[in-house]
Amino acid sequence: MDLRDFDSAPADDARRTALHWAAVPAWADALVAARPFRTVPALIAAATGAAADWTAADLDAALAEHPRIGERTTEASSAREQGAMATAADDVAAAIARGNAAYEDRFGRVFLVRAAGRTPEELLAELERRLAGEPDAEVTEATAALADIAVHRIRATFGVPHLTTHVLDARTGTPAAGIALTLRTAGGEVLATGETDADGRAGLGPDVLPRGDLELRFDTGAHHRAAGVPTFHPYVVVAFSVAGTDHLHVPVLLSPFAYSTYRGS
Repeated sequence: MDLRDFDSAPADDARRTALHWAAVPAWADALVAARPFRTVPALIAAATGAAADWTAADLDAALAEHPRIGERTTEASSAREQGAMATAADDVAAAIARGNAAYEDRFGRVFLVRAAGRTPEELLAELERRLAGEPDAEVTEATAALADIAVHRIRATFGVPHLTTHVLDARTGTPAAGIALTLRTAGGEVLATGETDADGRAGLGPDVLPRGDLELRFDTGAHHRAAGVPTFHPYVVVAFSVAGTDHLHVPVLLSPFAYSTYRGS
């Protein structure tokens, strides 16, 4: 879906889309009424702001049909977000099942956490941490988790890349267009490929990047050769570590015999 489709959709259609992000009717109505957003960051800001007022009643309503962590589900978004549970060791899966039951006994609702981008072990650690909390504090934790899931689903709906780059050619002072890109793990598994556009920009990656060390390869040699310029670097590889689920921006400034990079915003 394009954001323009959401901005211009009939109210009932837009409301159904918003309820998929979080099944909180008043929140969905507020987003529909606030259209048009025109940019995904503006939509996310509005969604986050409106979620700040969620109550325990909103949370319970939203969780009425929500699957447990580790539970099989036919709901596509939940199944995709919990995909890592398919790799869970038997003892971890069993501990999560026991923790789910203990959580429901204590708090009277399904344990909720953004599963996307987390390993089974991380999910278990979060479950155990929150089991030790007080009921009032857990409402705050759970509503924050529901908002986190909503933002993740908004990003996924509109295909917002989790990694972006901007390549500039210092020799000419212009964007470096048409540079082939490959995003891969340190072990060589290719996660995504792409190419910089006319402004030297590109977005890559799944909506949540895997934790750990990744490499982004820029085929800069072809760019220099096309300009008839000798270069020392046939390609550039920028290695970086992913520790969370925030958006990452990895820009590169090129010259024929050097390059620089940094974590952007």
